[in-house]
Amino acid sequence: MLTAPLRLQAQIFNLGVQSNLVYRWNFLLRVLVSFVPLLGSVFLWNAVFSGHGGFAGYTFKSMVAYFITLILLDTLTVPNEDDFQIAEDIREGRINTLLLKPIEYRLYRFHLYAAARLVHSAFALVPLAIAMIWLGYYFTELPWLENLPWALLAALGAGMIQFFFCFTLAMIAFWILDIGSVTFIIYSIEFLLGGHIFPIDAFPTWLQIVCLHLPFAYETYFPAAILIGHVPTQDMLTGFLWQWGWVGFFYVLSGILWKRGLHQYTAVGG
Repeated sequence: MLTAPLRLQAQIFNLGVQSNLVYRWNFLLRVLVSFVPLLGSVFLWNAVFSGHGGFAGYTFKSMVAYFITLILLDTLTVPNEDDFQIAEDIREGRINTLLLKPIEYRLYRFHLYAAARLVHSAFALVPLAIAMIWLGYYFTELPWLENLPWALLAALGAGMIQFFFCFTLAMIAFWILDIGSVTFIIYSIEFLLGGHIFPIDAFPTWLQIVCLHLPFAYETYFPAAILIGHVPTQDMLTGFLWQWGWVGFFYVLSGILWKRGLHQYTAVGG
């Protein structure tokens, strides 16, 4: 259970904020660099839509708006190498000092993740606001304002999946020394099937069905598609059920793997 004294949780969150402020310029640079692929996407989709009225239900503006939304979503939800940090804590024995503390390690890591996202978002706010003066043109014909509350709820679910999936993946460190190769393969699949290269509704029907039954679509595509109006109202409830179902799945699975990993964990280092 993710329970601990509230005062202790607040202290951990505050510690996470302070430690991430050390890397504030890294966050700012990372946001600025994230717009470089967007420029390439604008030129690419401009060429694709040249002479064509639409593509898979998208106009040029809505397609660019989709990829802009992905950048915003990544800023808000994507963990910053949390899985490798957790794996290193396990491998180097740094979890020893936390096992006897009145807070579960998973909750401790969740507060650090939330603090990092808060700091990252805060430092990204100014460059994103400036960029949106130009990029807002692509949202002018989209119902993004009326869809914003649902998109924010979906973004919250996306963040929860991101964290618990990341924690679940890091638990492999109890059984193997280096999780790098495993995470590279899984994140490559996630990048493709999550809608980072193409929106999922631009895929063939059979592949759309596969993607919408996997968690990756609900980390990125689902919130972005809601914001730009590409998720029909009648399908939104189903999408939220799948999304929060995956949140629950990875919450339970990460807890099981943590407990089983501790049974064979040899406390060294720390």
